[in-house]
Amino acid sequence: MLAQVGRSWLFLPVAALVAAAPLWAQPSTEPMFRYTVRPNDTLSGLAKAFLVGGDYREIQRLNKVTDPYHIPIGSILLIPDRLLRTEPVIGKVVSFRGSATIDGRQAVIGGEVRQGMRVETGANASIAIAMPDGSTIALPSQSRIHVDRLRRILLTDGLDRNFRLEAGRSRSSVIPMKDPASNFRVTTPLSVAAVRGTEFRVAVDDSGERALTEVVAGTVGVAGADPTEVAVPKGYGAVSTPAGTEPPTALLPPPKLLQLEKTATGVSIVVERMEGAKAYRVELASDVAFLHIIEEVRTEEPSVSFALPPNATFFVRLTAIATSGLEGLPGIYAPGVRRSSPPAASEASADAGDAAPPPFRLWAEPRPLPISLTGHGTVQPRAIATHAPLR
Repeated sequence: MLAQVGRSWLFLPVAALVAAAPLWAQPSTEPMFRYTVRPNDTLSGLAKAFLVGGDYREIQRLNKVTDPYHIPIGSILLIPDRLLRTEPVIGKVVSFRGSATIDGRQAVIGGEVRQGMRVETGANASIAIAMPDGSTIALPSQSRIHVDRLRRILLTDGLDRNFRLEAGRSRSSVIPMKDPASNFRVTTPLSVAAVRGTEFRVAVDDSGERALTEVVAGTVGVAGADPTEVAVPKGYGAVSTPAGTEPPTALLPPPKLLQLEKTATGVSIVVERMEGAKAYRVELASDVAFLHIIEEVRTEEPSVSFALPPNATFFVRLTAIATSGLEGLPGIYAPGVRRSSPPAASEASADAGDAAPPPFRLWAEPRPLPISLTGHGTVQPRAIATHAPLR
């Protein structure tokens, strides 16, 4: 069952009956929706407008309502999920690379993702899916989700979105939900992460015995086998096992970019080695939100090379992976430009700080991309949005 605490939705055990509206309950027989009665509500009116079949008698029996035309305002009605009238919410593929499939068919830009579908990526592949409200869920390589719920409940006009991560990793950026009836959840066999507006990552390790939740912005409520819910704030992560969810621990800070150099075949990147890190993830993308991934690699050494076409443009995102397996906060790098003369009007916004700087551009011939400002018009990679949500 979900309950709102602050700005987050928390997943609670069935025994924790919270009188907030509207909430999910999970009785032993079938899923139930908990609806809070509003002024002028009647069972017959609710059934005709919002329930399949339009018959209120099952709801009356289930809730032991004496007078279906007079229901106390604020009381809770349990409604079987199968009786709720809903309409589909359709996600759209906004980016993919490599072998990214939806129900076994290769993804295409603009392709629809609906409730009940399975989305999967192969090696060196990725996919990003956008919801109508602008929220996104992205999968890197060798990951798989099942879209358990992607719908609008007509009774409350709330969005019900549940993605079941079956393998690999996911990254979600959730637009804040003003409607208390809406939710956004990512579940694994070991955990449930539920939010109302934040950016977070969920992963299942190769053993299947650990689920990892990492919060980049906002707060996420995580529950596992242990009924005690754990609130994971920004900059922290939590590990869930069959025994329950462990207390949150601080994520590693963003790694520093030490060197970015053009090579004969692409680009070479060197990251500052960090204490407590067992590996590093280096990603290149054509957009600052990192929905359009170009390349990605996890490496135990703080250096990596990518093969890229001449004149490729990209942003760089770096994260450090702790010995616990939790992935740290992202550092996103793009160049700043210093000139001996004022920049042209068309370029002023990139230097002003109120807009994202342009991505790196590789020259056609091999040459280093300096990271120290020389005062001679050279390019200096600089960090942007190292802790801010990517939207």
